[in-house]
Amino acid sequence: MQKSNQKARSYRQRRVGFTLIELLVVISIIALLIGLLLPALKKAKESARRAICLSNLRQISNGLHVYANEFDGRFPPTHLEMNASLIFELTVPRTQYLGYYMNYEVDGQTFQFLGHGILYSMEIIPDIKVFYCPSQRYDNFSYPKGWHNAPWGGYRACSYYYRLFGQLSGGIGQLDVDRLHNYSLHDLNEPIAIEADIFHPGSSSWGPYPEDTAWAHVEPPGINVAYSDGHAEHFSDKGSWAYAQIAAPVYGAGDRFVMLFWEYLDGKPERLAQSFALPPDLLD
Repeated sequence: MQKSNQKARSYRQRRVGFTLIELLVVISIIALLIGLLLPALKKAKESARRAICLSNLRQISNGLHVYANEFDGRFPPTHLEMNASLIFELTVPRTQYLGYYMNYEVDGQTFQFLGHGILYSMEIIPDIKVFYCPSQRYDNFSYPKGWHNAPWGGYRACSYYYRLFGQLSGGIGQLDVDRLHNYSLHDLNEPIAIEADIFHPGSSSWGPYPEDTAWAHVEPPGINVAYSDGHAEHFSDKGSWAYAQIAAPVYGAGDRFVMLFWEYLDGKPERLAQSFALPPDLLD
């Protein structure tokens, strides 16, 4: 009887730990669960960032309305040397730029704020982080580097494009610029896109390209846009992504591309398709 009890105790002692096979099975199950959960977690994080980005654009759009209500329905203008591809700028150096800016001191230094940046210099938008999308991949257009350590000396950049610019360039004439600067809330028959995620696919001066992209939202591809009536929305469609990733590098992605892409965001792709000879189904 005593020997039987000793054998039982010995057996129980040996069964205290897991066998190697059992450990491998448990580890495999945990690895499988992690593999299943990570994509869902990544998607949830991007959804949260996308929501913050959209909220930022709503605040900027509301700020533009506050400005317009004080200035006869007009949106903040830009200086005459602001080209369509640089409308992510909030400030410019204190140099020879012509008109359309507001001096404002930041960190003990005076900057010339222009375009949507005027909303900050007028303290309509008091938190500068509103101008930065957490999904933006380029450091130069993200907080804090885009604000505190922008690489272009005196220029401070944000994550969003502003529609108004002032410079003439290839395919852009004075009538185009005048039309932009004469936009008034009182005269618009329907909403127009006025602020959006940077939709240019990239540039060698911005960072690695085309290995990376300035598009903030790529999984799935989409773009946040704020409109002149104060609302903002996110939409994903084959045309916008295909154009930026395929047609722009092929046909060119300069100022005229940016100007006409705004019209595409308005729901009017005709001039964009005509100018760049796009396949009919690309913008469907």
